Amino acid sequence: MTETWLKKKPIRKSGAVPMYAQVAEILDTEVKSRNGAHFALPSEGELSREFGVSRVTIRQALKQLETRGVIYSEHGRGYFSTASRMRGVSGFHSFTREVQKLGGKPGSTIVSYDEKQPLPPAFRKHLQTEGESKPDFIVLRRVRTIDGDPVALEDAYLPMALYPSANRAMFEGASLYTEMTATWGIVPTWTDALFEPAAATAEEAGHLRIEPGAPILIVWRVTVTDTDQAIEYVKSVYKGDGFMLNVNRYRL
Repeated sequence: MTETWLKKKPIRKSGAVPMYAQVAEILDTEVKSRNGAHFALPSEGELSREFGVSRVTIRQALKQLETRGVIYSEHGRGYFSTASRMRGVSGFHSFTREVQKLGGKPGSTIVSYDEKQPLPPAFRKHLQTEGESKPDFIVLRRVRTIDGDPVALEDAYLPMALYPSANRAMFEGASLYTEMTATWGIVPTWTDALFEPAAATAEEAGHLRIEPGAPILIVWRVTVTDTDQAIEYVKSVYKGDGFMLNVNRYRL
C-alpha cells in the first residue's frame, strides 16, 4: 500500500521540511482519501522500510497524526484510522442531523420498547431528576450507527405524560428530536451531562461489536425545554474505538 504513495511522492531527505512531517502528510492524505474508512495502518517496521527512514522518524510522524486526531493507537495492536465521519460529532444535537451533516449515514435500531417503567436508581444517582421514581416512563433502548457501524447504545426514559399515544413504530428509523417536535410540539433546548469512563459489559460489548472489558464512555444526561421541563433522561454508552465526542453546554 505504501509503495504507491512513495512512487507518487518520495521522501526528500534534505530540505526545509523534516522527514517525519513529510511522512505525516503522506499518511494523512492516504487516510483522508479512504473517505472515512476504518483500517489498520502498517506497522512501524513496515512503514520504516517502505519510506526508507528510521523507526524514530515514523514514530514521530504517527504521533503527530495521533495528536491531530487523524489516527489513534491501541496498545499491542498498532495504529488505526479515525473515521472522519465519526470525528467531530458535537455533543447532543440530533444524532441523525449531526451525522448527515458530516456526510455519514445515521442509523438507529430499537432493541427494546417498554411503557410504564420507573426511572432506575442509577439515573437518580447521576442526574438531577427531581425525585422522579413513579412507573410512568417510556423506555427506548437503541443502538446508534454510522454507516452501519455501531457507535453507541442508548437507554432513553421519556415521561409518558408528555408523549400521549406514543408507540414503538413512531420511533422506528426517525430522529427522536424531530418526532418530539413534529408530533408533540416539544422542543429540546438544553442538555446537562455527566461523563463516566468504564469497561464494557458483555451485553454492551455485544451491541457495540467490541470485546468485553474494552474502554467505553458512559454519558448520563437530561434534556430540558426552554422552561426547564425535563423531557428525556438518557444513558449513552459510547464505544472508545475511534469515536470522538465534542461536548459543551449549548442550545440544542
